[in-house]
Amino acid sequence: MTVGPWRFFGALLAVAVLCRPATAQESDFPPLPPLNEPATALALHGKFVWADLFSSDIDKVRGFYSDLFDWEWRYVSSPPKAYGMFYKDGIAVAGLAKRDPPEGAQAYGTWVYYVSVADVAATEAAFLERGGEALLPRRSMPQRGDFSILADPDGAILGIMRSSSGDPEDFQAAVGEFIWYQLFTRELDPAAEFYETLFGYDIYEKEETPEIVDYILSADGYSRAGIGALPENSETVPTWLGYVRVADVGAAIAKAEELGGSVLLPPTEERLGGDMAIIADPEGTPIGLLRWTYPEPGETQQ
Repeated sequence: MTVGPWRFFGALLAVAVLCRPATAQESDFPPLPPLNEPATALALHGKFVWADLFSSDIDKVRGFYSDLFDWEWRYVSSPPKAYGMFYKDGIAVAGLAKRDPPEGAQAYGTWVYYVSVADVAATEAAFLERGGEALLPRRSMPQRGDFSILADPDGAILGIMRSSSGDPEDFQAAVGEFIWYQLFTRELDPAAEFYETLFGYDIYEKEETPEIVDYILSADGYSRAGIGALPENSETVPTWLGYVRVADVGAAIAKAEELGGSVLLPPTEERLGGDMAIIADPEGTPIGLLRWTYPEPGETQQ
């Protein structure tokens, strides 16, 4: 297997990722709105369909993401169970929930990305049987659906969901929408086998760009996510990372720094020609930036 050479990213990510999330500190939630209005009849199992940011300072980070990605913010509920949603051109792209930092920490933030499944309870049980952990056992909300927040055997946090309003259709991500998801872990083969078994993914080695991703997870003919390696000697907790499509990575970085964010992995020519970077929001939570040009009909993406 080819292992990518950007190992220094592990040290950078370590300062932004906590060992365990605070997502399960509360047992109840405010009423959560549906993912899709109007509802769809789609069930695209294996697709990443939603993202929630849990943060200790929602006022600070909602301003950051709203200004950086031109997201519209809408409150769903007020403190102490504060929750709201970000929209891009009228389409819901992510949620934001208030969570206190773990004991001893000054700030807290983590993104949780949710995969569509047919049965949340059965998938959660399969996670546990294979060495995973339920950080937030299955919850059922009439409008949102069933969901759970889990950790895989290496500790990477992932959500699963069966949406009451169906799954978002497959489409080309617009600027300001999530476009890619990637797991960074040390044990590539066991991780690939784990997610292949749990979600029925087809697994492909990505030989063209080993400096970025080692494996591709595919479902229904679509590339859903990737797996890349962390350094074997890194203390970084394995983590899932989402990437938002941007028009200009350099401009997005400059804007992020102006808004109080920082750069964890700067763009370089060796990584997609400088079209990819990883930043942290003002609370230190990492998120990826990706400039991507979709091929014209009949063309093949290079």
